[in-house]
Amino acid sequence: MSQNVIEFHYTLKNKAGEVLDQSNPESPLAYLEGSGAIIEGLEEGLSQMSAGDTGEVIVRPEKGYGFRDESQINTVSKAQLPAEDVKVGDFFQAGADQHAPVVQVIEVNGDDVKLDANHPLAGQDLFFDVKVVEKRPANPEEVSHGHAHTSDSGCCGGGGNSGGCGCH
Repeated sequence: MSQNVIEFHYTLKNKAGEVLDQSNPESPLAYLEGSGAIIEGLEEGLSQMSAGDTGEVIVRPEKGYGFRDESQINTVSKAQLPAEDVKVGDFFQAGADQHAPVVQVIEVNGDDVKLDANHPLAGQDLFFDVKVVEKRPANPEEVSHGHAHTSDSGCCGGGGNSGGCGCH
């Protein structure tokens, strides 16, 4: 199966209709199908659409950010965190590896800090209002690099693509 590059605008809402996130109106989000760049349920919905289509894509937790897992909540000593002033709502990367999970401070009790490694949208149904701006076959360079290259952002969002990608 050939892969496509899809550029789209979106507004993400929760079940109550509150806007949680949205694309920049002047710059659609571009991704390479099958690259894992966006959540599975949104990709499935967009793959059924054509350029110019608009619609709502509803993503259930199992195809979004998963279900909440209470075993992902742990208490650590404040001294283990990279900041002295720690407050509820702060986010920290749980290790030096760039792929280490991000945790959120959900409680501070003296020197004890309760951290939640669940994604903030875990367990929620997500409602995406989308408009597909462009859908085209990916070129061989995009497929080999595993991401979309767009004319306005260059490779890897780098502002131009003169002389190759430079991302690998």
